[in-house]
Amino acid sequence: MTDPLVAAGGSLGELPAVVRTWVDGWARSRGTDAPRGVPGGFRIEVGSPNHRARYVLPAADPAVLRDLVGAIDTPGLWIKVCAPREALEPALTPAWKISEPQYLMVSALAPMPPATPPPGYTLDLTDHDGIIDARVLFSGSGTGTGSDSGDAVPAASGRAALTTGAPGSVAYAVPAPPYPAAAVFDMIGTEAAHRRRGLGRFLMATLARRAAELGAGQGVLVASPDGRALYEALGWRLRAPVTAAVFTA
Repeated sequence: MTDPLVAAGGSLGELPAVVRTWVDGWARSRGTDAPRGVPGGFRIEVGSPNHRARYVLPAADPAVLRDLVGAIDTPGLWIKVCAPREALEPALTPAWKISEPQYLMVSALAPMPPATPPPGYTLDLTDHDGIIDARVLFSGSGTGTGSDSGDAVPAASGRAALTTGAPGSVAYAVPAPPYPAAAVFDMIGTEAAHRRRGLGRFLMATLARRAAELGAGQGVLVASPDGRALYEALGWRLRAPVTAAVFTA
């Protein structure tokens, strides 16, 4: 099967290339096996009862969707398509449940000065093998960075997984054409009691800065409706709507 990124000429501006980067980075972030090429897209084995595996498709090809939906008979299998709901819904039976809209987004990454956490918060930043983890902790006084959390409580957290998007492996490697280095941002969240204090902006800036230092030139993520507003305010660009559906019975 032709790799979608090769078919796209290797440019992260092409949607199949962005999707390959996303699925590979997501698999790295979640610790799953490498995405496997299937007709029309990719399959990732997730392994949880309500999310056994996911099919990710760069386009809502009617023939691909017909064959895929017709072959799925196990609850907990998901289909995610880079298309609006109206492009996926006609292919589904009543046994499928569509989730809230999502949005595939991209942003250029470049080195930048370090961001400062808001007063009362500290940063715990680690990276290993191309996985960057950032935690923002609330202590009630002072600012700064470091790993000594003391009595601090978690306020926000997120991860960025570096990937070249190369097929067949979830290991981050030295970038080689046509697989430029990118970072997939994942599991970005702020605890309810700490929202609207600039933590999301600070967290994204911190992850982006470190990813750029490690060689990533582009960021990729999939946002919720609420998250989309934050990312657009930070300069991220919508690449495609994403519609997800799960087989329930």
